[in-house]
Amino acid sequence: MSLEAIKAMDDLLDKFKGSMLASALGDALGASNLRIRRTLRYTDDTAMMIALAETIIRDNGIINPLHLLQRFIEVYEREPWRGYGPGPPRIFRMVKRGSGPFGLDREFYPGGSYGNGAAMRITPVGLFYDDPKLLKEMVKRASKPTHSHPLGIEGAFIQARSISIAVKSSRLKDVDPEDFIEILMAEVSAEIYREKLGKVLKLLRTEPDAAEVVKELGNGVESFNSVPTAIYSYLRFQDPIESIRFAVSLGGDRDTIACMTGAIAGAHRGASKIPVNLLNKLENADFIEELAERLYELKTEIKHFKGV
Repeated sequence: MSLEAIKAMDDLLDKFKGSMLASALGDALGASNLRIRRTLRYTDDTAMMIALAETIIRDNGIINPLHLLQRFIEVYEREPWRGYGPGPPRIFRMVKRGSGPFGLDREFYPGGSYGNGAAMRITPVGLFYDDPKLLKEMVKRASKPTHSHPLGIEGAFIQARSISIAVKSSRLKDVDPEDFIEILMAEVSAEIYREKLGKVLKLLRTEPDAAEVVKELGNGVESFNSVPTAIYSYLRFQDPIESIRFAVSLGGDRDTIACMTGAIAGAHRGASKIPVNLLNKLENADFIEELAERLYELKTEIKHFKGV
């Protein structure tokens, strides 16, 4: 293998780690409102991301919705205090009682959930699957245990696709926001997302304050009020920490918006752009990094030896 090829593989591994770690870091910093504590603890966003990564690895690169649902239930029952919203725990209890197993979100959300719960955990999917058609199918499978509304699924796809675009971008150069949004626009169907993505570009031309960004894009738990906001936060700064800080400053569902922002920015710049002092405080950082490496190895079928 040439030196150029080795360098490219090293860069890809750094991006896998960067996306997973920055996602968890954004979640933890959002949950603490940027207060740097002895331990930066993440929420259900990262707990479910970890469960999704574990399931992809266990099933050798294929997402089995039933296996994923079972893993979600195990993770929730082990740590129910992670800050879960009302929907997933209710679904998990219904499944344990013999209901479902899928589409249960329609029992209490008309048409299903269009919250950002599928998007917040989707990082491993955006990293692992390159082809947009395959990516879309795997996003549907990853969303299925808790989110059946088309807007919830499409929000997860837009987030995953943003990660897949970022992971292919040069770590050393800024992406062109117009090119980035153009790719997403070509693959998005729901008008509300097209409208919000158009607003992302308009806002990037003026660099408004946080209040204006929230007014135009939102900061709520709905996927269409948070995924575009995360994309804007990433594109405005294109740096994991600066983007996360801005996302947290927007308030609202700040841990999830910062989590999604970090996932895209980390996929672009890599783990090497994340301050070591923050990673040293991040809960389970070593395990999250290990999962990223295992995803990378499964994708590339190359064992990465440190220092070689």
